[in-house]
Amino acid sequence: MSDNIEHKYLWKRRHNALEHVRLSALYHHKRVRFFDLLDKSTKAIAVFGGSAALWQLTSPQVIAWVAVAITATSTLALVSGFTERARKHADLASSFRLLEGDIVGKGERDFTEADINAWESKLRNLEATEPPALSVLVIACQNELAIAAGQPDKVVRISWLQRLTMNWLDWNRVPVC
Repeated sequence: MSDNIEHKYLWKRRHNALEHVRLSALYHHKRVRFFDLLDKSTKAIAVFGGSAALWQLTSPQVIAWVAVAITATSTLALVSGFTERARKHADLASSFRLLEGDIVGKGERDFTEADINAWESKLRNLEATEPPALSVLVIACQNELAIAAGQPDKVVRISWLQRLTMNWLDWNRVPVC
């Protein structure tokens, strides 16, 4: 292989690895923010409901509904493990950012095929520890990166319903009626 063809081949592999790492880090940061929001919302409902019940500011019927809301959200938080899931995604995001640092730290000219092989190996090892990805959330992350890179032609349209539920549903697994 000529030097120019070899360089283009290696540059493309480096670029693809870097793009993949950035996408994964952004995805996991979004999951952390989502689970943190759920966790904080659950705690806020419990505090608000507890104080309303404690001070008996409302009627017994409202207090009963507040108790139901507290029980439901606390049970959901306990069963779903919002805090643990946020921590898992935070660890993954951090690992992907560290790998990005390794790739960028090598520079745009001084990397070798062995470097790329090592980066891709680390990338695959990290992917093996990831929970299944939510497809529309991945597309939203890709769109964000495309806009940041000045490539609006690569943006894929996401419906309002998909955007609303992208942290809850994997649209690749939702049956189409």
